[in-house]
This record gives sequence, C-alpha cells and structure tokens, in this order.
Amino acid sequence: MTVDEGLLSSIEKLRTPLNNANAPIDWKDWYHYILIDIQTEIRVLVNISLIGRIEKGEIQTTFIVTIPSDNLQEKLSPSVPILTFGIAFSQEWTIDNVQRNPLQIQGKQISLNIVNKDCSLTVNDSRSQLGINFRGQAKATPLLVTENSPFGSGFIGWGFVPGLQVNGELSICNQTFDINENWCCYHDRNFGRFRWGEDIGWEWLVAFLRDENGQKFTIVLDKRTNKDHFISGLAYIFIYQENEPMKTFVGENLQINWQWTNSPVTPLRLPGIMASLFNERSLKMPRSLEIRATDSQDNLTLNIQFETATELIVPDNQARQYSFIEEVTGSTEMTLFSGNQFIKATGITYAEYVI
Repeated sequence: MTVDEGLLSSIEKLRTPLNNANAPIDWKDWYHYILIDIQTEIRVLVNISLIGRIEKGEIQTTFIVTIPSDNLQEKLSPSVPILTFGIAFSQEWTIDNVQRNPLQIQGKQISLNIVNKDCSLTVNDSRSQLGINFRGQAKATPLLVTENSPFGSGFIGWGFVPGLQVNGELSICNQTFDINENWCCYHDRNFGRFRWGEDIGWEWLVAFLRDENGQKFTIVLDKRTNKDHFISGLAYIFIYQENEPMKTFVGENLQINWQWTNSPVTPLRLPGIMASLFNERSLKMPRSLEIRATDSQDNLTLNIQFETATELIVPDNQARQYSFIEEVTGSTEMTLFSGNQFIKATGITYAEYVI
C-alpha cells in the first residue's frame, strides 16, 4: 500500500502562525499518539500540544502509561491488577522550540520530529521514572476528516493515521520494554481555535482488535458535542482492516450508549497540582460502552468494558473555571457483518469523554 504523502503532509502541517506576534492566543495545535501492545495489554498515550503563540504560549505534554501489574518486576503497593502512571507538564514556547518544515517541536524532556511518513518522539522524566523513545512510519491510509468545523466560538480540524509501524523503548520504574512491530500505534492531529470551558465536549476512541486468524482491525469513533452531551454534530465510526479503510458509519446509523459506575469514584488525576486541588471530587465514570452501527449493507456491534480511568484537568476562564477530560481504557469485543463476511475480534480500546 502507498501512503498519500501529500494528504499526510496536509494533516501534519502546523496551523498556528509562527511569524505573527499578534496572532490570537486561542490557537491550539496538538499531536496525539496512542500505542498498545495487545499481547501484554500495555497502553500508552503521548500528547504534545502547542497552545497560544510564540513567547505568549505553552508547549503542553501529557504522557500516560497503563500496564497490568504482572508485567512489572518491582511490586508496588497497593497491589492492583492494572496500574496507571502519568505526567503532565507545560513549558514556555520560545522562538527556538518549534520549526515548521520539517516539523520539529523541541523542549525540556521532549522532542517530536515529523518528516514525510516518518516521525520520532521522545518524552523522558527521570523524576517520575517514566520515559518513551520511539520511531514510527505511517503505514495506514490517512484521513483528513474536518478542516474548519465550527466548535465553540471558533473551529476545529481533525485528521488521523490509524496505523504506524513503530520501534523503540518504554521505560517504567527503571524497567525497559521493547516497542516493536507487534505494537499498534494510532496518531491523530487536532488543530484550530477555541477556548476551553465553552459549551463544547467530545466522545472519541480508538480500538485495536485481532480475529482468530490474526487479522488486524482498527476502529475510530469521533463525536463532537456540547458540554452536557445532549447536543452533537455528526458522529463517525471508521473501520480499518489491516491498514486499509474498510467501512464508515455516519450519523443516524450509530447508537452510542455509555454506561456509568453505580456510585461516584475518584480517578487518578493529572497534572499533580490539579489532583491536589480536586482530591475530594468524586464522580461517576464510564463503566462500559456499547456501539451499534447498521445500514442497508453492514452491521457492527462493539462492546467495551472499561478497566482504568484517568482524569485530565484543564483550567479555563469560563464560569466553571475547569474542563475535564476522562481517559478510559478497557477490553473490547467486536462483531461485524460486512458483505458476505462475519468477523469476530477482540482487543483493547482507548477512549476520551470530555465534560
């Protein structure tokens, strides 16, 4: 398969103006990676974002690792089946941090480089004993879904590459794990202008699955909503078989049913200062998710049982003062009737629910 490098370049290019000292401060440009090893069930999120403008903005980094505790040599207390580690930090965005062509974002403890189909990413925080260093090459057909879609008082764009071949290392508690071709890697790009705290939200997920013959499937869901999720735009589900688009369901063809914990829980929170500020805040979190999609030809059922929860807290200047991004992961079962095919597959999902 040949990746359209022109389309890929359009997805990856930086939208925030670099030569306008008076550019609006609500620009956002972020590079988001999800890596999952289905065999060990290790799950990784890395997000590097540019917020605002040069000299008056920030480079924001989020790095979350979820791992079954049996994979760790060092036994931590308390003992739980699945552990989550994470860091989130910001640094000043100066004129030397960012280069447009080829794309480079360099800062303290971080590095991101994208040249055509190839990328390299490093985040290293010795104090938290967390690090990742990998190279990736785009293998799946990229999609630029929206460019200037209305969102709050501004707009948002979104594109993704649901399959990168990766190799590198992941470090947790002084233990190193190889990242290799058996890992699944999804990358997407969000960009635009909007303000946190406006009447905006979203529901998003990526699921990596394999059937009994080892065929790989990737499912991507995107749904833009208001803060209470009562109003939404078109929802999309994209299904990839290996690295090729297989099927898309849109809008009314989708039923998305979240189920919530019976009682409030206290999730892991990032960044640390926000965890301290909201240490007594408990809330109901997603427990499971059922998605049904059907049209005149095909039928999809996706059942997800969430196992972990992490909350990212984003300050804003609106009435509530804070926005909340709920990050959840869990085991997944898919049933797909497509043409004359009947496919059953299992895997792992990484999802976000913004309120």
